Amino acid sequence: MKKILLTFILAVLIVCIYQLNPKKTVTLDESVTVSLPDTARIELKKGDILVRPNSEKLPGTCSIKNGRRYGHVAVVIKDASGSSIDEALSEATVIEALFFDQQTRKFQFARKDQIREASAITSFGKRFKGIRYRLRMDLTDDQIEEMIGFLKNQLDGGYNLLSAKKKFESDIRRKSEVMNNTNSNWHCATLVWEAFYLSAGIDIDANGGIFIYPADIIASRYFDLPGGRVCF
Repeated sequence: MKKILLTFILAVLIVCIYQLNPKKTVTLDESVTVSLPDTARIELKKGDILVRPNSEKLPGTCSIKNGRRYGHVAVVIKDASGSSIDEALSEATVIEALFFDQQTRKFQFARKDQIREASAITSFGKRFKGIRYRLRMDLTDDQIEEMIGFLKNQLDGGYNLLSAKKKFESDIRRKSEVMNNTNSNWHCATLVWEAFYLSAGIDIDANGGIFIYPADIIASRYFDLPGGRVCF
């Protein structure tokens, strides 16, 4: 019964989002996207984004090929490397907001489980081979530490599919939000978007819609630089 009710609620929300967030076309620059084989060595750094694209059928989203369902996105908070992709993912730690756990294959209804610190392999394991992206931009050490501090402040928060991006034009106000915003409610993409915006003043939503999806982050022009977008 819970699954039926949840499906109905999601369908209603998608219709509402479509009305508020008409689709805007943004083309992913494939020429600067590097594809890695399974056996490649990969290095993950604090501040990197790990992301799986959502379905292009969702209203207002950027289109990334082979996207599935709602996608997912998280931020690396612990450096890691390995002789293989899976080894590096097993060593890396991320902070993520989630409503469905890929490890247990269950929905997370308890607030305490909805924003968590976990191994990257849990949400980005082999079953997503070929549609996992590592995104990276040049950030200062201070910006990265501010970002991670903000994310850790949200670990007692909860999941909210309708959470919105919060913009503050004043740098002082943004810095205040980094320090003082705790236990808020987010979905995976708004949490990551807000972390980058508050720490660096960067809007990583490619199409600027009211609602943000993981695919919108993948397509952001801020990752159109050498090594900025890797698919594996």
